[in-house]
Amino acid sequence: MLFWACTTKKDVFATRAYHNTTAHFNGFFNASESVRKGLDKIKLAYKEDYDVIIPVFVEGDTALARQAYPEMERAIEKCEKVISKHTIVKEANKPKEHPKYNKWIDDNYMVLGRAHFYKGNYFKSQELFLYVNKKYKDPETQLYSETWAARTAVEREDYTKALQLLNRLEPDDKMRKAVVAEYYLVFTDYYLRQKKYKQAAEKMEKAIEFTRKKSDRARLHFILAQIYAALENSNDAMREFEAVLHSRPTYELEFYAKINKALSFSRRGGSFEDIRKQLEKMLKDEKNKEYKDRIYYALGDVYLEEQKRAEAIGMFEKSLRETPAANKKQKAKTFLTLADLYFDQRKYASAQHYYDSTLSNINKDFARYTEVKARAESLGELVGYLDIIENNDSIVSICNLSEEEQEKKIASIQKKMEEEMAEQKRQDEEAAANAATNTAGPDVTGTFWAYNTSLRSKGYEYFKDYWGDRPLKDNWRLSSKLSMSFGTADESIVVDTLQKDTTAVDEDKYKVPDIAELKASLPCGDANKMANATASVSEAYYQSGLIYKEKLNDDDNGIYSWEQLVANVDSSSYHPVAYYQLFRTWYDKEQTPGFKSNPFCSTCSSSYWADIIREKYPGSEWLKLVDNPKFMENAEARQSEDELQYESTYRLYTSRRYREAIDTCSRIINYDTSNTLICKFRLLRAVCVGYTDASMGMREAYLSELQQVKSNCSGTEEAKRADELLKAARKDQVPGPGKDEKLPPPNLPLDNRQSQKDSLGDKLPLPPAGESPYKLDLTGEHYFAMLFPLQGTNINAFKNAVIDYNTQNFASADLKTSNNLLGQAYHIVLVKTFKKLDEGKNYIGAFRADQGLLKDVNEAKPIIFLISKPNYITLFKTKDVEGYLGFYQANYSN
Repeated sequence: MLFWACTTKKDVFATRAYHNTTAHFNGFFNASESVRKGLDKIKLAYKEDYDVIIPVFVEGDTALARQAYPEMERAIEKCEKVISKHTIVKEANKPKEHPKYNKWIDDNYMVLGRAHFYKGNYFKSQELFLYVNKKYKDPETQLYSETWAARTAVEREDYTKALQLLNRLEPDDKMRKAVVAEYYLVFTDYYLRQKKYKQAAEKMEKAIEFTRKKSDRARLHFILAQIYAALENSNDAMREFEAVLHSRPTYELEFYAKINKALSFSRRGGSFEDIRKQLEKMLKDEKNKEYKDRIYYALGDVYLEEQKRAEAIGMFEKSLRETPAANKKQKAKTFLTLADLYFDQRKYASAQHYYDSTLSNINKDFARYTEVKARAESLGELVGYLDIIENNDSIVSICNLSEEEQEKKIASIQKKMEEEMAEQKRQDEEAAANAATNTAGPDVTGTFWAYNTSLRSKGYEYFKDYWGDRPLKDNWRLSSKLSMSFGTADESIVVDTLQKDTTAVDEDKYKVPDIAELKASLPCGDANKMANATASVSEAYYQSGLIYKEKLNDDDNGIYSWEQLVANVDSSSYHPVAYYQLFRTWYDKEQTPGFKSNPFCSTCSSSYWADIIREKYPGSEWLKLVDNPKFMENAEARQSEDELQYESTYRLYTSRRYREAIDTCSRIINYDTSNTLICKFRLLRAVCVGYTDASMGMREAYLSELQQVKSNCSGTEEAKRADELLKAARKDQVPGPGKDEKLPPPNLPLDNRQSQKDSLGDKLPLPPAGESPYKLDLTGEHYFAMLFPLQGTNINAFKNAVIDYNTQNFASADLKTSNNLLGQAYHIVLVKTFKKLDEGKNYIGAFRADQGLLKDVNEAKPIIFLISKPNYITLFKTKDVEGYLGFYQANYSN
């Protein structure tokens, strides 16, 4: 009987009972439990970001999903075993209405597909879901499989395929509510990913209707409320936030629902006093102790809605004080809000402080990272110039005092410095005392912080969390204050302090220079020092005006800076250009529609500054620009046009389309002789000719082109570079008959615009001479490869760690690991084979992120890449690691 029950060739009651029971419990149930445990790990590690619409599904976070790989692998193993051993083969003579052979096989397929999905194997999972959809015709199974196939398409951003799948079949009343709810949730996610909020709201309403558990509905109500808020529908948003509170939410969800409900009420025009009292009541609730920073932030938002800017800033400052040091996200949010507020008020010193602090608490993935970085740098530069001006004014004012008054002023400055040093010493002693008392457990060595590795590490992390990536030096806050009091003349004092041995208590670092030392650092009476101070402040005035105008779009402050320069400094090399900037800025203002002149301001016009230039600089280039204001515009337009043309031609070169680049360069050289970048085009043509002829073993045309650059562009950077390339060619360092060396990089000179540095900088790889031996195939099978140095590498230990990692996390992929020597420089470890390129990329991401089994491997910093089988054979023959890495970087993106 046992034999007959185990067989998959017969369809009788015993076989159906045995295989159904085994497929249900050994497969589906245990695999589902393993998947559930994996999902619980992901959800536990996931941190919601309530500042944006929270995701419908949290399992899409690739980095977190890697934590659940072992559980997903167990599920895959169980389901594959059940499918292979317990699928009853259909007998040909059985009628169509015969009972289902094994009613749990399709469920095992679905769990198998979900496990692959959670591992990021979207192509594999979609194949499985579509297989179920094709094989099993039950309407509920059809809808469920199509829903999951659509979800994989959404994750791959194949929205056309996703919509096609979602529209194939409509839910009906006979289907389980959980399956229907899943269908509408995937539809909601489909619309949310594309920011189609109105359609997303409609589908989410349906999903909530079919979601059974209240606790699950709470999160969906919250998402729906956020969608309505994005649609600026405050009434419906308030209704949904209220629904969250009645749906057994987690306390965190309840808290944010209350906060957002209050803000929605505010935006609907509700009573400011009622909202304020409600939020202040939340402040007093002991349960909200750890959320005080967010309540204060919400209060700041409410005050801003009421146009009470000062009160709002006060609330944001309180939020900062309440924010835990480790909560970088909230700190960055508050820092940035304050920075923007001060920036809008043109309080640039305060704005710079907060942009700088924001930058210390965000990474490059932050949405406004580039903007914040640019503003922090621009304002930092500006504040530096303003400090120079302020310091110079202070120094001049001190030098203009009588001997007795100077003594008194310097004494007061010294006293202030002593107080600051005393406070610094107190803080250092307090920190040392805390470090001594807060030692780690018995597993660390020693109690003194300098010998306690764990404590030192924790202290360093705390410092970074609180202050950001500040310079690791003593008195970093005080140093800036000292320099503000006495300028650069005091720097040697600070440097001496910083160079002391800080591993022991050193009283010298808290010493303040005496009155005589401070007085000696002043430039009073020294003509050279005063001249240097004047030159420094002239530059500061001019450059600060330029930053205001060009980087901050603040013409008024730019005008003020240049006016201060010409008013406060008798003469400098910056005076002519400052006068022209004043003329030009007022000229641009006057061209603005709606501009009205000020009859009470004699200097507020371009004609005033034009007359100054005519008087002071007759016959100069500045006067030519004044007399023909459009001259510069025409020159700049031509320059920009030529630069764009050069950029597109340079792109042809970097794409190895040498013949097209040569044709473009030749046309410009022959027919556009007024081109402002003609010498760049000459040099570019010469290099392209060199590469074109190199494959045929020729070099004469290349040498001739370089010589023409030297002759036609004498005295330019391009001529200098051409001469360098000629010298290299005469030393036989360029491709020739039987040669395979590369041309030296052309290092083509570019202008100083940042955009061109980014797009055409020297970091672009030089195309290899001749055709690349490597062929691009993004659809074929790939290997994962690691290169380790031949010397000092325990290759067997690394290889075994990779095998163990694959067994635990990628057993279902049937990966093989091997190692070999690659030339006389590298060990190479191969993991193969990945049928899809995306599978290989997913493996790379998981591999690099692992700090468990692969900790030592990743710390060794191997060179990691993917390579197709034909390219691996070529690499193994040529040993040209550098050549393949260049090919890989140009054609693959991780």
